[in-house]
Amino acid sequence: MDLTTLAGDPTSEPDDLAGAVDAAAGEVAAFGPVLGLVDHDAPAVRTAVARALPHLAAMEINAPFAPLAVDALISLTADPNGDVRNWACFGLGTQMDEIDGPTIREALAARLTDRHGEARREALIGLARRRDPRALPAVRTALCRSDVWLLEVEAAGALGDTSLHPLVLRHLDGWDGGAARTVAAVARLTDPDGLGADLIEGLAVWYRCGGPLAVDANPGWWRIALDLLELAPYRATELASAVASRLGNDTDALGALDDSTLGAIARTHGWAGVLH
Repeated sequence: MDLTTLAGDPTSEPDDLAGAVDAAAGEVAAFGPVLGLVDHDAPAVRTAVARALPHLAAMEINAPFAPLAVDALISLTADPNGDVRNWACFGLGTQMDEIDGPTIREALAARLTDRHGEARREALIGLARRRDPRALPAVRTALCRSDVWLLEVEAAGALGDTSLHPLVLRHLDGWDGGAARTVAAVARLTDPDGLGADLIEGLAVWYRCGGPLAVDANPGWWRIALDLLELAPYRATELASAVASRLGNDTDALGALDDSTLGAIARTHGWAGVLH
């Protein structure tokens, strides 16, 4: 049975309705029916709504209605159910982090002391991604504990506050795979000495070789840069400027930098570029 039919039937089982919401998260026409379930009595349904709304709002055809999704998620961050608050904070804080404003920040800040740990951490990273100063003391408190969570370390990287660097260094060990790379990126992002001369030189070599277009170029340094930019895209201006300075008058390499993903991200944050 489709979402519209289930949503219009007061006898629908919550689990069936929640499943229909999840299944419809990729359907443009589902935006209205999903939005109409924000105040449903069943927590499972409201949780599914919180999961679905960021995906529906991200569809280009639904863009004009994105503010409605934001308002709904803001209300769900204060839901009585912790799982609902968690998904709402994740959707609002991370999945829709390109949207900012005082009301969004207030909603996330209100959850910094949430009794539900996952909701609290999602609110923290969402606030840190917006570089709201209220995230700093919460991150510092989290990093002073021995049982730190990855999201709390990520929040330190998103803020990039150098006062957090000694605390981040306490938590470098014990991570595996992608988490270890993320923590290493946070160490760079909070380092008072900057993002690292090794990274800047490595990227300079990368662009001298033609960047991603070069068959034999080593993308290792670019992967490290991506780890940094995933947490703190605003640092792209600093990184691009430093690499451009290292490239000097090498117009081919500067052109590769200008036309690269790093250059594009940096320009969205105010970088003027070097050749164009």
